[in-house]
Amino acid sequence: MEYAAFEQLLQAHGVSVYQVSKATGISASTFSDWKRGRSTPKADKLALIADFFSVSLDELMGTAEGRRNSEASYKAMIAAHMVPVIGVIRAGAPIVTDETMLGREFADVQDVDEYFYLVVCGDSMKNCGIVDGSYVLFHKQQYAEHGDIVACLVDGDSATVKRFYKKNHRLALIPENEEYKPIPLCPEDFEIGRARILGVAVEAKTKF
Repeated sequence: MEYAAFEQLLQAHGVSVYQVSKATGISASTFSDWKRGRSTPKADKLALIADFFSVSLDELMGTAEGRRNSEASYKAMIAAHMVPVIGVIRAGAPIVTDETMLGREFADVQDVDEYFYLVVCGDSMKNCGIVDGSYVLFHKQQYAEHGDIVACLVDGDSATVKRFYKKNHRLALIPENEEYKPIPLCPEDFEIGRARILGVAVEAKTKF
């Protein structure tokens, strides 16, 4: 990115570097390094700046060669971090899931094959920020620690998102909403296949 093009956007929109930094989460020192030629902006940072100013990457980059390189880098970065959304999971009473892939969503992870998104339907986890319509990113694994938020199959073909309770020989799936009751489990439920953990939650986001 030519820093001059960025400065022109600052002037045109009447904003400061501090305001852009606060809105995008990009540190002010990073902008300073770009200005002095100490570093080159990465594709994900360019996308944040372009979104802030509501401009295309073409306008942001300022040069034809820079635009081509940035766009290619940005598209490659996005493609390499697209995680499948494999179905809708309920965060109230468990429902049957068909694991039909609904599409793909971006995730800042290294190995996309180790992750999946589920779309939450329900409000049983609202107190920890997982609301109806949230996209929850899970790491694929069949074990969990006490306090983890998990996607868990119950009775073989139904699934739910809950907090995993594990103390001594007591197991349970705990909601984050006082209107719902915990789902009690025991180690034997996992041994006989009545329950199976699909993954542990990494992050949740709400799409508008």
